[in-house]
Amino acid sequence: MKYVKDKNWLEKEGYSKKIFLDENDLGTKGARVQEIKIKAGEVAKIHHHKIQTEIFYFLNKNGYFIVNGEKIKPKVGEILVVEPNDKHEIVNNTKEDFLYLCFKINYSEDDLYWDE
Repeated sequence: MKYVKDKNWLEKEGYSKKIFLDENDLGTKGARVQEIKIKAGEVAKIHHHKIQTEIFYFLNKNGYFIVNGEKIKPKVGEILVVEPNDKHEIVNNTKEDFLYLCFKINYSEDDLYWDE
């Protein structure tokens, strides 16, 4: 059994994240579970991953995704799967934080490519 207590936010460009579990915790190479926060008015700029898949579970509806040019406005409890090479950006155009969980498959530190 693993019980994860609250973690600290790590500040990144356009977003913050809490890494709850990584491959060492999960015993699976490239697996990761984290919470993402896009602050009010912020944007996580367009990017893609060549090998990793991201599965997003939405905790609120304070923003939207653009995936391969398609705007997606998720509702609480919905899931979005972003596959390798899907270009995606996340926009929070509200006055509150946009929060969601991210489950990563085949995660690698160097698998992030900015598309701007």
